[in-house]
Amino acid sequence: MPPVDSSAENWPAVEEFLRARGAAETHHPGGTLLEHLIRVACLLGEWGAAPDLRAAGLCHAVYGTDGFGQALADTSERALLVELIGERAEAWVHLYASCDRGVVHPRLGSGRPVLFRDRFTGRDHPLPEPDARAFLEVTAANELDVLTHNAELADRHGPALHRLFTASRDLLSTEAWDACVRTLGRYAPDAGPAIRITALDHLVLTVADLDRTIDFYERVLGMRPVTFGDGRRALSFGTSKINLHRADHELLPHATRPTPGSADLCLLTDIPHDQILAALAANGVPVEEGPVPRTGARGPITSTYLRDPDGNLIEISTYDEEDHPRP
Repeated sequence: MPPVDSSAENWPAVEEFLRARGAAETHHPGGTLLEHLIRVACLLGEWGAAPDLRAAGLCHAVYGTDGFGQALADTSERALLVELIGERAEAWVHLYASCDRGVVHPRLGSGRPVLFRDRFTGRDHPLPEPDARAFLEVTAANELDVLTHNAELADRHGPALHRLFTASRDLLSTEAWDACVRTLGRYAPDAGPAIRITALDHLVLTVADLDRTIDFYERVLGMRPVTFGDGRRALSFGTSKINLHRADHELLPHATRPTPGSADLCLLTDIPHDQILAALAANGVPVEEGPVPRTGARGPITSTYLRDPDGNLIEISTYDEEDHPRP
């Protein structure tokens, strides 16, 4: 079978290959590894990348990477990937996989051509400029997607990545550099102080009937009714709270359009979903959807959806007990 052109028309076959190799079952910040690979390819497309570079982005973790040891294919299978995405795109996938990041990343800011260290062979070789540009473009798309979906990794690696892409700006497309500035600008040494939000303390629901709402959240979800201030009503759970405003009697300041039934809340629990379903059934609360896989602030979650008396969508979620590596 001759090599297939790496245009978008062949992407269904590439995605099927990735699924067959387990990418859709491999957890990753933002969902699964397959979802990450697709987002990276789409991001490269937004930056104006040619089809072969987008294909390389779609497959960049196939052979594993220096930061992600779980390969979807062995390097002895390179011919198979060549058939799917073409020789040039596969060569960039192999280049990305073979990079010794601890050696190569510092060199990206210290002269041209870039002296590349192959972690598979331990050998150094100068990197032609087209390959260096392709390598860095995929690196930027990969890292920006990971950091966008994992705040902890963003805080840990953001400053170093800002230094890396600043030092190698000449190898990035204008679109990729602009994306780096938007995502990593707050990590610049001269960025100055910034507000950093660490948690949600409370939120406000506008409701039609205070007593009916309090009964629902206490009876069905186990929240604790509280009264504070000048007779204000609220619901307490964990380290957070839901303050309640009665429709047409909102306290100032309030949202521009406070409306009962307009909220969509995700609440975490450590109760298994079979118990959640049983508790909802016992309380006569219909399930809107679920349990279904979703993506939370820290990674993959499983969610069951229901509605409160005002029609607000309530998502009850549990975090999957998995590590989330970053290819």
